[in-house]
Amino acid sequence: MRHSMRLENLHIVVTGGMGYVGSHVAKTLKAMGARVSIVDRRYNAHVMKFCDHFTLTEYNNKNTLDHYREQQVNGFIHCAGTSLVGPSVLNPSEYYNNNVVKTIDFLDQIRTWDTRPFVVFSSSAATYGTPKTLPIDETVELNPISPYGRTKLFIEQILEDYHRAYGLRSISLRYFNAAGADIWGSELGPEPNDSHLIPKIFEAYQTGNPFTINGQDFNTPDGTCIRDYVHVSDLALAHARCCDALLNNDVNWRINLGTNHGVSNQQMVDAFTNIVGPVDIDYGSRRDGDPDSLVASNRLAKLNLNWEPVYSGVDTLIKSTADWYSKKVFADA
Repeated sequence: MRHSMRLENLHIVVTGGMGYVGSHVAKTLKAMGARVSIVDRRYNAHVMKFCDHFTLTEYNNKNTLDHYREQQVNGFIHCAGTSLVGPSVLNPSEYYNNNVVKTIDFLDQIRTWDTRPFVVFSSSAATYGTPKTLPIDETVELNPISPYGRTKLFIEQILEDYHRAYGLRSISLRYFNAAGADIWGSELGPEPNDSHLIPKIFEAYQTGNPFTINGQDFNTPDGTCIRDYVHVSDLALAHARCCDALLNNDVNWRINLGTNHGVSNQQMVDAFTNIVGPVDIDYGSRRDGDPDSLVASNRLAKLNLNWEPVYSGVDTLIKSTADWYSKKVFADA
């Protein structure tokens, strides 16, 4: 894969780099010439070739951060954290400790460095809660409705205060629905038991079990809820653009990563049927707190990062995921 933007001479650490988004980010940065290190508390053999150095530890580990201080790393892409809405309601302590407490410790270490690194933070559309207007832009009221969403908002606010007080440059990227699989070689993709929509449809297709659509009484054209799906390779490119922006600008930005376009659950299943094959559907009751529609404005991403999605069409989302599932590498994972 070739990219016009180059990141040679940069050393970037990806926390949570063994995960779905983090691994795609690591691969993209490395392809652009950066030196890439990963810190994660789990190991994934498929990701190892996309980093130059890996440490199996917590992202706030002092010895590890001291090592990167000596290395004079340029920045951190902070993808580590616990990230499911439902479990955050059942066990908020895990989310506040793993996401917020450890992030404060991590930031308090790197803010003292002689040369402060920049931070690109994996935030979430969950910071908005149920928005009153669409498409959602960054001026909309922030009212998260889950502990998970609140942890993301707290960290955004901490980064804002740390920029003001300590000069710590950062960009918080509010993902909407990350989807798809590695567009360059099908080397990375969803993990086993992934809870997102497209992997769940694949799971139903592969097992012959019906796929359950939660709710068909939403205020949408076909009655199923609408979401904004962004290809994970597009997300990875946005992180690379953040690195470039933070090298040259003393900023604290919060930016949506979306497509300005929504796709309903029914539309996604219909597209899957046309591209891969038929799936039986069950219609269940809607889940508490599920908004009718969530669609993002990406005006700021275009303006500040010169980013807009390239690979986020429905056909590409499904075909790239199908290519990943067809690889033996997934069966052995």
